[in-house]
Amino acid sequence: MALTKFIAAGVLAFAPLAAHAQIVDGGFEAKGQAGTIQNGGSPVTGYCYDSGNYGDGVCTPGSAWNGSGGIASGNGPWGGTASQSGDYFAFVQGTQAMSQIFSLATGGSFELSWFDAGRTNNGGPQSYTVSITGGASPITLGTFTTDHADWQAKSGIFTLDAGTYTLTFAGLSNEDRTSFIDNVSVAGVPEPAAWGMLIGGFGLAGGAMRRRRGQSALSVA
Repeated sequence: MALTKFIAAGVLAFAPLAAHAQIVDGGFEAKGQAGTIQNGGSPVTGYCYDSGNYGDGVCTPGSAWNGSGGIASGNGPWGGTASQSGDYFAFVQGTQAMSQIFSLATGGSFELSWFDAGRTNNGGPQSYTVSITGGASPITLGTFTTDHADWQAKSGIFTLDAGTYTLTFAGLSNEDRTSFIDNVSVAGVPEPAAWGMLIGGFGLAGGAMRRRRGQSALSVA
C-alpha cells in the first residue's frame, strides 16, 4: 500500500505540468490569421498558400499566430515540402516574424519543441531566433539555421513565473530566404525531486516484483 502511494505521488507530481502552458494551433492547421492574399493582393497580418497555388490561397481566420502564414503540404511553388504533421506548416521569410501569446498558470521549467526545415527551391540557408518576452527580461532560446531540407527536431528549455508571454520566431536574412516551422509545443519539465520520486517508486516496484517471483519459485519447488 505504501509503495502504491509512493508511485502515485511521483505520477501526480508530473500531472500538473502538462496543463501549465498551451500553444494554440502548433501545427498551423488554421493556416494563418484573418488576413488573406486573394488574386495577388497584399497580405494583411498573415496569409497562406494552398495546394498548388502561389500567392492566391485564402486563409482560415482563427489561428492564434500573428505574422507569417501557412503553406499547404507539398505546395509546388514553395519546393514541394511535405508538412511534418497535418496538412499545413508555417514559414519565416526574410526578416518576417511570427508570434503567439500564451499563458502559464504556474511557474516552473518548460521545454519548447518544434520542427524546422529549409526551402529547397529559392535562396540559401535562413537563420532565425526564438525568443520569449513579457517577463522581467527577454529570453532567447537561440539562433537556428535551416540549411537542411528535411524536418529536424529542435527544442529549448526555459524557466518562467506564472503570467502571460509572447513566443516569437523571427527571421534574420535580408535576402529572400525561408525557414519552415511546424509542430510547435510547450511542455512542463519535471523538477528533480519529482524525477527522483518517480524513479525511486518504479525501482521499489521492480524489487517487489522480483521478490514475489522468487517466493513463487520457492513455493513450487
